[in-house]
Amino acid sequence: MELSKFLNPSIKLNIILIISFSISVNSFVLFPNVNNAFYILFHLTFIYLIFYHYHFYLYILAFIYGILFDILLLNNIGIHLIAFLSLLILYFVIRKFLTRLSSYQIIFIYFVTLIILLLIEQILANFTNGYKFSLLTFFNFFIISLIIFIPTVFLFSKLDK
Repeated sequence: MELSKFLNPSIKLNIILIISFSISVNSFVLFPNVNNAFYILFHLTFIYLIFYHYHFYLYILAFIYGILFDILLLNNIGIHLIAFLSLLILYFVIRKFLTRLSSYQIIFIYFVTLIILLLIEQILANFTNGYKFSLLTFFNFFIISLIIFIPTVFLFSKLDK
């Protein structure tokens, strides 16, 4: 029997969330871009879940992952938790608007949401935790996002079928 018959797309995406979270919080000192790539993959997967598989259990996931990211990466609770829950609330408010958009417009909004979320997290970390906001780090996130965005969207669309 095929395992994919028993796993719906939401479960597959949650498995990707767990794997990308696990790799992004572990520090590969020799390859820091591996951590950054999986950190961005986590955000892409979470945003995709919100846009295409919205359910109220995502609030619990956002709460858990937000706290875990904050504790493991920043040693303070707040930045990721605020960003993830705000993203969910924002989506809940504008989801009727998003249903009227074409697939290309949604993909564009998906990418812009990713970049804005990463930027907001860095700015909040700068204000609250004294994390040094660096344009070089943000540029690194942006380049990695550009590289993995299209293959990730393609992979997610294949997982949904």
